[in-house]
Amino acid sequence: MTEKTLLHRQIHPSWVQNDTVSSQAFLAENNIASLAFTPSEKDHKKLSVYNGEKFSAEQSFTHYTATLQSAGVLSVTVSEVDSIGDLKVQEDNNPFDGHSIIDYSMVENTNQIKKKAKRLKGLATQRGWTHKE
Repeated sequence: MTEKTLLHRQIHPSWVQNDTVSSQAFLAENNIASLAFTPSEKDHKKLSVYNGEKFSAEQSFTHYTATLQSAGVLSVTVSEVDSIGDLKVQEDNNPFDGHSIIDYSMVENTNQIKKKAKRLKGLATQRGWTHKE
C-alpha cells in the first residue's frame, strides 16, 4: 500500500441519519450498537477496512453485502490515517485477501479513540461517499 491507497470502510445503515454519518463508523471499541461492524475486545482495537489496491469501493461493498449489511462506503487514505497519529494501517489479509486494519492499539484511552475516530470520519465525509447503495 502507498500513502495514497484508499481504505474502504463499510458503513452500517444504523450509523446514517439524514445522509450524515455518525463517528461510530470509525470507532474501535466494543460498546457500539452493532458489534458485527466494529472491532470487539478480542480484535485488540483493530478496525476492519478494505485495501483499495485490491478492491474498488463498489467491489468492497459487493463483497461485504454478500453476508452483512452496509449503507455504503466511506474511504480514507493511508496518509490521512497516518496524519492523525498513534494509528497504524496494516494489511493482514485475514479473513480474505485485501482485508486490512486501522490499528488503534497505540491509543491510550477511550476518549482519545473517540477523538481519532471523529477525525477519520471528518476526513472520510469530506471526501464523500465512495460508493452508496
